[in-house]
Amino acid sequence: MGIPMFGNNPRELKTEEDDGGLEQVTQSEVLKTEIIMARKKLQEAEARMVELQKKLDEYVNKERQIAEIMIVAQINAQRTEAQARAKAEVLLQEKEEELRLKQQELELLKLKAQQFKEDILDRLDQYKANVEKMVESAESESFAPTLVARDRRTYTK
Repeated sequence: MGIPMFGNNPRELKTEEDDGGLEQVTQSEVLKTEIIMARKKLQEAEARMVELQKKLDEYVNKERQIAEIMIVAQINAQRTEAQARAKAEVLLQEKEEELRLKQQELELLKLKAQQFKEDILDRLDQYKANVEKMVESAESESFAPTLVARDRRTYTK
């Protein structure tokens, strides 16, 4: 019953306690160093995160600007297309009207040409009839040339 649990000698107990305390101090120092290094890595990681966040914000801003530019470009393209379509429609209507007027003019000219042709043919027929009458009258009567005297008083130069 009188056997001590931690050893026979109280000095040995103290040395073991001192060795255990030294180990704890060493472990404590190692842990403090690890904590300092972990905090340093954390600060570096946070700094890197801030830098990356700034870059991300820049990219998001650029992307937003590009999207706005694309929207404006599309709106302008649609506006230009609409204007071009309207202008083309107006030009088409003008040209169709010009074509219609030219066709009317052509029809009028065709009618006038037909009337002119008919008029010429009528005059030719009249001329032929007059020539035939003259030939018939010349055949029926003998044609005697006559001298026509001109009055000098009325025909002086």
